[in-house]
Amino acid sequence: MKTLKTTLRILFVLPFVAFLFSCEKDAPTPTKTRMEGVWIVVEAYDSAGTSIMDKFQNPLIPITAVYLGSDNTILSTAGPMVTYMVYGESKWTQISAIIDQCFNYANLTFNGGEFFVADGVVDRFALEMKLEGIGGTSTLVEILNLFNIQAEWLKEVVYHKFLDVSVSFNENNDRMTWELDGSTWAKYNMKDAQGEYVLWYGWPVTKFSRCKFVLEKKVKTLNDVVDEAYNPTTNKLVIE
Repeated sequence: MKTLKTTLRILFVLPFVAFLFSCEKDAPTPTKTRMEGVWIVVEAYDSAGTSIMDKFQNPLIPITAVYLGSDNTILSTAGPMVTYMVYGESKWTQISAIIDQCFNYANLTFNGGEFFVADGVVDRFALEMKLEGIGGTSTLVEILNLFNIQAEWLKEVVYHKFLDVSVSFNENNDRMTWELDGSTWAKYNMKDAQGEYVLWYGWPVTKFSRCKFVLEKKVKTLNDVVDEAYNPTTNKLVIE
């Protein structure tokens, strides 16, 4: 009789427990997973809220696209954008005159980098961008020369890392916002003959631009979105 009562009790409780579990919401998608994919920068603002898209994007550099991989890899056409992030308005007139000669992504060669995000749902991440001349007739050294950087720091490649960058999303997870705000800080590195990071002192880490970037997700490959930007399809009128 006792066993029967215990069985009946269990049979009564089980549906109730199942009901409670069915009412629980699905676990939120981790921030890193939401960040993965191909994105293009559609808006950019300085700390005063003024648009800065024209600082790093123009007819010769028609797109700022970023691929964020599940293995933390970054591939991008963001060289001009990162240059502005690091150096800001300082001598930008001179830089803008040669920037398309240093960064030309028409041949689908990209700047590299990595991003790092804590587990779960977070609102900060680390962004490391490998800045080097890509596909152009000029090199990063020519840009660095404009800032009168000492010869020992004139390098072909510099690794710019921004830590505690703010990240947020819209409800559909197809628009993402990055913001370099008051909590963001930076470290700049180069690599020695053994491939180890060594601090790069060519430019003060406190002088980077406080910017906000809005990115829109694309269901295409990085190659596709960049190729379409550099080789836009011309609508042809067909006369029958």
